[in-house]
Amino acid sequence: MTIIMRLTKLWMFAAILTVSGVSVFASCSKDDDAPVVTPTAKEYFTLWNQCEALTALQEYVEDVTNPNSKNFIRQEDRIATFDMDGTFVGELYPSYFEYNLLEYRALDDATYEAPKDVMETAQEIRDFVRNGKKLPDHFDMKHARAAAKAYAGMTLAQFDAYVKAYAAKQANGFTGMTYGQSFYKPMLQVFKYLKDKGFTYYVVSGSDRFICRALVEAIGIDPNRVIGMDVKLKSSSQGTEEGVNYTMGREEDLVRTDELIIKNLKTNKVLQITQEIGKVPVLSFGNSGGDVAMHNYALSNTKYRTAAFMLIADDEARDHANREKALALGEQWRQAGYHVISMRDDFRTIYGDGVVKTDFTFPSDVKPLTEWQAGRTVSDKDIEAFGGVDKCFAADPIPDGVWQRMQGKTYKENPYIGRSDLRHIRALHWDYDKQTHVGEMIVNKEIADRVVGILRQLYDAKYPIQRMLLPDVYDADDETQMRDNNSSCFCYRAISGTTKLSKHARGLAVDINTLYNPYYKDRADGSRYIQPATAADYCDRTWDFPYKIDHDDLCFRLFTAAGFEWGGDWTSCKDFQHFELIE
Repeated sequence: MTIIMRLTKLWMFAAILTVSGVSVFASCSKDDDAPVVTPTAKEYFTLWNQCEALTALQEYVEDVTNPNSKNFIRQEDRIATFDMDGTFVGELYPSYFEYNLLEYRALDDATYEAPKDVMETAQEIRDFVRNGKKLPDHFDMKHARAAAKAYAGMTLAQFDAYVKAYAAKQANGFTGMTYGQSFYKPMLQVFKYLKDKGFTYYVVSGSDRFICRALVEAIGIDPNRVIGMDVKLKSSSQGTEEGVNYTMGREEDLVRTDELIIKNLKTNKVLQITQEIGKVPVLSFGNSGGDVAMHNYALSNTKYRTAAFMLIADDEARDHANREKALALGEQWRQAGYHVISMRDDFRTIYGDGVVKTDFTFPSDVKPLTEWQAGRTVSDKDIEAFGGVDKCFAADPIPDGVWQRMQGKTYKENPYIGRSDLRHIRALHWDYDKQTHVGEMIVNKEIADRVVGILRQLYDAKYPIQRMLLPDVYDADDETQMRDNNSSCFCYRAISGTTKLSKHARGLAVDINTLYNPYYKDRADGSRYIQPATAADYCDRTWDFPYKIDHDDLCFRLFTAAGFEWGGDWTSCKDFQHFELIE
């Protein structure tokens, strides 16, 4: 066979294969004359609908990875940043994962007794998700500080295991999915696509760095590619020494502390990217106002072509979304120059086959009354499941755990009163937030039944009492608890400004709504001693304000009818919060 005939046959064979849709090339090996088949282009986006956002992403990536393009980006500079919650991980079940985790930690984890501020923060999350009560302003920072405290003392391994154990629970509001499986499947295809195109991507989240690491491990994102909220760490044997002065041993662990370093939102994301990556990203993905600074930072990169994408949760059929709000945000993001990804229109699936949106369910709390943590709110459903309102008011011997908390704080060794002389009251109380709260109080056994009866009548009348916590929560500091408007009874202490024991030291005096009903005494020099010091405005009883006690007040009528005298009637001083037993 001549060379010309051989080449002609090869050309015809190649033409036939090309027409059939398969590209081929001839091997240069003299031992193998068979054609080699080149694979067809890989399909990355099988879970996406054809849409503007996907077209924009593919066009951008193909352009900047093309060596012949004027917009070519070297591989080492192909940096992409991704927010986590709401960008590629669910955040509507019914709130952020880290919010759900703190709520569980403080209110449902029987192995943990939450400090007052942690418990209140968790309760605000619960009230938000269950009752629609608006979260306080700047709640992201309040949560960050509470979360730092809630997990302090855990080693990194213990915390990682704790996060993963919670992530293994069924996601509220869905069937067929745990929290740890709640990834937006189409966005995972974006990760794969970018990786194959030579991009390095980082998770840059407002959530705790170690929570993020625990969650994204399942999808193969290395821990050194995760940036998030940070708390200070220390060695397990370091104590109070600074790290610069302490040498860690081989057998020591790293432990979380309660000291917050940074909440990684808004411009803090940019600062962290700069410190940890050291390069300006060229591609950015997010879903909220907390990601705008990160997007703007990427778009400010003057060296390379850049792009930013915002995902909107507008799918009310497959997720717990607010479509109206999402569409308004989408328009806002378009005007800012970001590409918008619509979960409803652009995703063929969100969480994958077999995952179905359901109504949220919230189990009733059926723990014993003594285990209901004071300060938390309870629903009518909780009360009914427990056995009704009557069972929620009781005076019992002081439980061991409560007695232990009192030592060195409200209780000090003395010859006058002991544990057997006191009773622990659990009660419900109402407040201006129109919710039922759990309260507790230590009182003398002589007045226990009377106080329980008064508190029940106040509750039935929806009389507002803001807090009813043991003073031990405040380290038995009277000024601090009064500034917090706490109501309490027993505390082994002297009368304010004297060395004489107060009736509080015997559990025979009750203080109600202490900030708004202060104690004051006018001195000979014309000055006035006020406690709490922040209550000067409420010494003037001629105007109306919340929680005010006067002669027309129900609290005044109930206590005085039960044999108590009111400090507001005293002449040498005024103590508007104070009711003490007449002996």
